[in-house]
Amino acid sequence: MKFLPKLERRLCRLKKKMSRSPLMRKLDLIHESARKKAFQDSCDAYKTQIEMEYVVRNQPTKPSRSNKEVFLSDGSFHQAVGRVLLIAEFFAMMPVKGVTGKHPSKLSFSWRNIRTCFCVAFIASSLVNFSLSLFKVLNNPISFNSIKPLIFRGSVLLVLIVSLNLARHWPQLMMYWHSVEQDLPQYKSQAGRWKMGHTISMVMLVGMMLSLAEHILSMVSAINYASYCNRTADPIQNYFIRTNDEIFFVTSYSTALAIWGKFQNVYATFIWNYMDMFVMIVSIGLASKFRQLNDDLRNFKGMNMSPTYWSERRIQYRNICILCERMDNAISLITMVSFSNNLYFICVQLLRSLNTMPSVAHAVYFYFSLIFLIGRTLAVSLYSASVHDESRLTLRYLRCVPKESWCPEVKRFTEEVISDEVALTGLKFFHLTRKLVLSVAGTIVTYELVLIQFHEDNDLWDCEQSYYS
Repeated sequence: MKFLPKLERRLCRLKKKMSRSPLMRKLDLIHESARKKAFQDSCDAYKTQIEMEYVVRNQPTKPSRSNKEVFLSDGSFHQAVGRVLLIAEFFAMMPVKGVTGKHPSKLSFSWRNIRTCFCVAFIASSLVNFSLSLFKVLNNPISFNSIKPLIFRGSVLLVLIVSLNLARHWPQLMMYWHSVEQDLPQYKSQAGRWKMGHTISMVMLVGMMLSLAEHILSMVSAINYASYCNRTADPIQNYFIRTNDEIFFVTSYSTALAIWGKFQNVYATFIWNYMDMFVMIVSIGLASKFRQLNDDLRNFKGMNMSPTYWSERRIQYRNICILCERMDNAISLITMVSFSNNLYFICVQLLRSLNTMPSVAHAVYFYFSLIFLIGRTLAVSLYSASVHDESRLTLRYLRCVPKESWCPEVKRFTEEVISDEVALTGLKFFHLTRKLVLSVAGTIVTYELVLIQFHEDNDLWDCEQSYYS
């Protein structure tokens, strides 16, 4: 009897439906279909909105140029130094193909390459310019100041020849460097991979900007000098005659020779500054490899590590030391020329600072050049010394090994770090360490005291003896 109330309710609903008119039933159907359609449309719109939000939220943002370079950096020295070598190729140095490639296997050297032909042609041109300077020096009274152009052009010519020889071996050196990098503990973050390349780029940028500023100031000073010692009515001709004294000492003036002399001067100035920066860049790369190993040792400082771990780290340290030795053999002559040049020109500039400055433009150029020269020499010394400093820093972490983890591998590793002298050298005559900075400073003071005893106050605007060639 319990089903009777339910049956009664159903009968009542059926009776109400039957009592409705056909028009009302048709309206009810239309209303129901409209309601279902509106509900479906709202569901589709909501679904589409959710899908669009998901796509926008998960779509990778397109990085800017600088961020893209940071993201793609793999921390290799080959990739970090690519643009630096590309600039050097424009100035007839390091004619290596594939310097901007992602892998050092893309590097190659060929005597038939347009880069190499340009480099050889510029070496021949520099040889002619050096010969003209030598002829002028030999046909005039020789003094400490008169041989300055000869030292300058001779150093540039020597660096060009050495860089051409280095370019022949650069692909093999970079392949070995890459193999050493692959065996090292990998960077934990992208910032670590980016740091070395950023440092190299900033050193190159700052060095080139300061070099350009120095060259512009020298041009302003030379223009004032040419206007004071005017040989002709044409100021442009006076400028080229004074700044290319070695050329027009042999032959008469011509526009083609004047342009060639200016071209030689600009390129020689870049190469003279670039050899210092190249030593700094190689030093930054080598020091970063020791730092990469030391970072891993610092992460496990004081922990109980297995003998296998210490054996691997010792082999990696030895590989970096071998890399330093190979790079030192390749660039030691450039290092020697760089330091000897800086030592000579600092002595010359300090000696000339005792003279009276003939004009404000000359004084600004002279003191800017002197400060830039001393700063560049100090930067080369400190960056080169960082290789030795980082190699010795490994000993600090080895001394923190707990006695439970002490093993023959740790002892052997410690003895190698203590006994080895890991540093760049100048043809094996001296090691580039922090002690060298004081040695160079003492040498400069000694030479300067000797030169001051024989110094006579000279007129820097002596029209018979040009100081701008």
